[in-house]
Amino acid sequence: MAQKTIFIVDDTSANLHLLYEILSGEGYLVRAFPSGQMMLPVLDRIEPDAILLDIMMPDLDGYDVCKAVRQRPGHQPPILFLSALTESYDKVKAFEVGGQDYITKPIYPEEVLLRLDSQIKRAEETHRLSDEIAEKEQELKDYQEGLVRTLLRLSGLRDNETGNHIERVQDLSTLFAQLLLQHRHPGVSPLFVEGIRLAAPLHDIGKIAVPDSILLKTDKLSRQEWAFMQDHVRIGGEVLQELQAQFPNNYFIQMAYDIALYHHERWDGKGYAHGLKGEEIPLAARIVSLIDVYDALRTARPYKQAYTHEQALGTMREMVDAFDPNLFDLFVVHQADIAETFDRTFRDHEVHPSMA
Repeated sequence: MAQKTIFIVDDTSANLHLLYEILSGEGYLVRAFPSGQMMLPVLDRIEPDAILLDIMMPDLDGYDVCKAVRQRPGHQPPILFLSALTESYDKVKAFEVGGQDYITKPIYPEEVLLRLDSQIKRAEETHRLSDEIAEKEQELKDYQEGLVRTLLRLSGLRDNETGNHIERVQDLSTLFAQLLLQHRHPGVSPLFVEGIRLAAPLHDIGKIAVPDSILLKTDKLSRQEWAFMQDHVRIGGEVLQELQAQFPNNYFIQMAYDIALYHHERWDGKGYAHGLKGEEIPLAARIVSLIDVYDALRTARPYKQAYTHEQALGTMREMVDAFDPNLFDLFVVHQADIAETFDRTFRDHEVHPSMA
């Protein structure tokens, strides 16, 4: 087992010497400091396994030292206060500023060693549990990404008329969600950004039921064919609703369902298939709707040539009632980033096509 490093901070040299002898005699690697000002910079180079901290010290008392440690990013060792102060107020304040234990002076070696050992073991267990939780979260993330790839592979969407449309919608929707997060848009959190990254590729999953004769048709669709095409949102919703029933608390699946079912709704209520209007449309679906139209305009389809960024933006201005005006304004403000991301994703996937 690796040798544990303990920092002790006390302005009384006799206390430092006594604690040094107690701890080093038990195999600890001890660093002693007569003040918090001397100890704090050392934390940039050494991560102690615990800190024993006096309270009554000149200039910077133990409470302030503890606060300074807790404000630092990264490693957070347990802090055990050692003090002659015996009032309940002093003990409560020690825990309020971030201490894990409070040992009243005079110092008894057995007590210090037992309580120090207990705090180190507790910190190790907390760290182990944190690692396990992070590992489980990564497993869930990998599972969800694998689920997306599997659904797309089964649907064959990467091989039909959409080409690499899926990757571009994913990248652009994620970028746009990140911009909303930077602008502190209500309802947008880091979880939302990660959710839309996973969910946006499934927006057209319902096209699994649309035959290539309609998807690839170069002429204008008949009324019946157009109705068939529009039905892909209902089918996509049904596919994901079945999955949602199995995992009712899964944030990602709920968002994917909202996007698949509502990404062809319009802000003015004239979209399909439910005629939702304004904020009745889930935010994730409003984002993907905007990005989906932009990408469709920027790329060649069987029935049209690719538009330039300027042409696409001009067309979208003319149909602005289709989009959430606040989202569209942000889209215009950050149009250079969006155009750059589109060009990069288009280029990367043309040169290195994604393997489904």
